[in-house]
Amino acid sequence: MDDQVRGAASVAPAATGPRAEIVHEIDGVEVTSFRAVVARLRAEYPLEDPIHVEAVVLREWEAFSAGRPLVVPTPVEEGAREILEQAAA
Repeated sequence: MDDQVRGAASVAPAATGPRAEIVHEIDGVEVTSFRAVVARLRAEYPLEDPIHVEAVVLREWEAFSAGRPLVVPTPVEEGAREILEQAAA
């Protein structure tokens, strides 16, 4: 595992059993992909509009996270670094 990841967050292997699709635990929170959540919910609730299912997941994410991301794509850090380097120059 990358030292940068180890220093920034606690990353553990996936859960087992019925929730085995959870891919990691980060900072004590089990996480999975947005796409996987929506796919599972669409399979469980096939009569629901897919857009509504996504909207519900997004609202729940917003309520859980208060809008602060638990994880960010690595290009976000790279972009922030470029901006900060330009500002420091």
